[in-house]
Amino acid sequence: MRISLALLLVACAASAPAYADDGFRCRTGRLVSLGDRMHEVQSRCGDPDAVSTRVEKRRVKHRYTRWVGPVQESVVEEVEVEVPLDEWTYDLGPQSFVRYVLFENGAVIDVATGGYGRK
Repeated sequence: MRISLALLLVACAASAPAYADDGFRCRTGRLVSLGDRMHEVQSRCGDPDAVSTRVEKRRVKHRYTRWVGPVQESVVEEVEVEVPLDEWTYDLGPQSFVRYVLFENGAVIDVATGGYGRK
């Protein structure tokens, strides 16, 4: 019975969804943290195993002041903007978890942990 429970736990861990972290240590042992720039991550961890790019649409509010005749009024306008995102994948091997590093404007905004690596 214990063996089947252990196999079930291993199977669940291997197919686990990604979880967010504040950072991770790459193969070199150097730390990657939120806010790090792309060139810093690459110099610390080397080239990623995979790279993907996507565009996310967001609604943002802009506040500005305008004059209507002699009266000044504050206006809030909501506009949709496109934000390019880059995701780098680091497969740290079968004894470690895969790391997904998300960049916005060239800076790390999220690090997610996936299942065990395959390399």
